[in-house]
Amino acid sequence: MKKTITASITGLSLLFLASCGDKPAEQNSAQSEQPQASPLENIVLKDEPTTAISIAEAKQKPTPGKEVTIKAKVIGRSAPIVDGLAVILVGDPEKLTSCDLMPDDHCTTPWDVCCDDPDEIKNHTATIQVLDKDGKLVKNSLRGIGGLKELSYLTISGVIDEKSSKDNLVINASGIYIKP
Repeated sequence: MKKTITASITGLSLLFLASCGDKPAEQNSAQSEQPQASPLENIVLKDEPTTAISIAEAKQKPTPGKEVTIKAKVIGRSAPIVDGLAVILVGDPEKLTSCDLMPDDHCTTPWDVCCDDPDEIKNHTATIQVLDKDGKLVKNSLRGIGGLKELSYLTISGVIDEKSSKDNLVINASGIYIKP
């Protein structure tokens, strides 16, 4: 009973806080008639970038603002695609092995790379996020965009985020090529 009440109060508090905030400025009728383009509409690349480096190489000197292109696979934890936010975790498919590639695979979440060494996972994964024109995280999942799903092979172009470190590479994606 106590847990139910606590959960209800927490949920209502979050809902209340989410509803607070600045109200959008009035728009004239010409502006309101034009639909706003989603930042995810143009993120999928039709052609694969030709020059890409490994995640480990990008982590060697993660200089914020530096443009980078990496090859990766949607792997690295049990839920590598964040619901409700344009964030995914990717890993280096040359260094990490998803369970679907292992003989006798019986894993229900083969993208979690649970059989790999935790240090290898840390060294060969990166967080990819998509920001809107104001630099804020897009509040839509990347799941399904251009067919993106767990185990998808990707080539990602973007800029290294200011929160990046050698242990935690964060890339603000400007383009994602999804291998068919």
